[in-house]
Amino acid sequence: MTTAGRQIWRWSRTSGTQPRVLLAGKAAVAAVAAWLVARYMPGVAADYPYYAPLGAVVAMQSTLLSSIRSGVQTLAGIAIGIVIAGITMWLGDPGFVAVGIAVGIGVLIGGFRILGEGGSWAPTAAVLVLLVGGSHAEGFSFGYVLQMAVGVAIGLVVNFAVFPPLHFWDAERRISETNDVLAEHLEDLADALRSDTPEPERWVARQQRLDREMADVRERLGAAEESKRANPRAIRGRNRRRLVADAARFRALERAAWYTTDLTEIVGRSGPVSGQFGQVSPQYADRLAAAVRAVAAVVRGDGADALDHEAVQAIGVVESAMDAGDRNRPSEVTLTSAATVALRGIVESERRATA
Repeated sequence: MTTAGRQIWRWSRTSGTQPRVLLAGKAAVAAVAAWLVARYMPGVAADYPYYAPLGAVVAMQSTLLSSIRSGVQTLAGIAIGIVIAGITMWLGDPGFVAVGIAVGIGVLIGGFRILGEGGSWAPTAAVLVLLVGGSHAEGFSFGYVLQMAVGVAIGLVVNFAVFPPLHFWDAERRISETNDVLAEHLEDLADALRSDTPEPERWVARQQRLDREMADVRERLGAAEESKRANPRAIRGRNRRRLVADAARFRALERAAWYTTDLTEIVGRSGPVSGQFGQVSPQYADRLAAAVRAVAAVVRGDGADALDHEAVQAIGVVESAMDAGDRNRPSEVTLTSAATVALRGIVESERRATA
């Protein structure tokens, strides 16, 4: 593969294009298959074949578990809508009063969390039965729910049989990217310790960025965890080990981010950089900045042994300076000591990530 080909391949994965194209292709195959099968359904159901492809599309989700959940919830919502329509038809012909009551009840019941995506189908199905089914509501209801069920079943089969999705690659990429953001955050903290200009507002924004990154990677890992459920590809030893390793890496990253947040609060938002909560003397500030930069190198270097040793030594230098410092100014020692505790926590988190 040429360099340009490799770049296109990598872009297709990082942008989400590759899994989306695969999902689109499977949805198209499932819809066509559902349409072909729907025309051979018994009785009145054959008069409504167009609902089968709709069911196939509903069931074609990014993970097998979400496909099952979406399909079951949709069918449950449709069944509830049919029941609602049947009750409101007792009022007589489906006029504006019956439609209004059906929609109101459908939206109310559809708000139950257990229905999930199927909640919106309850009022939709009720309206379709009243207005499209009309005097043939029973036949329409039977054909509607049967064809949707056929489409859902075909969609599930296709999603299960054709490269059932595993999203660990996306989770791994986001973990690595967030790890770089964390390292950059620490490097900026080290520079700020050597600066005389307090910028507390800047650190509020930087911390918010780190929080967003962590929330996003947590969501991606959740998708990866869900994608392995009911997935035959997750049984393979290599894939199972990757998913376990990704979860361990994220837990270590989460701990490191927690300690970094603590360090940011101490140093950037309320500590020596902001000038609002005590000051670190130059003898501590320079050594602390060196220690923060060494820890950032550990984070960026994925816990290499040499970098890990250098970071521990740099933290030890700060602690030795505090031991030999002025005992008449305990606030300086307390502030710096809290920062070194956070730094040691980050180093330990990185050790666990590589264990």
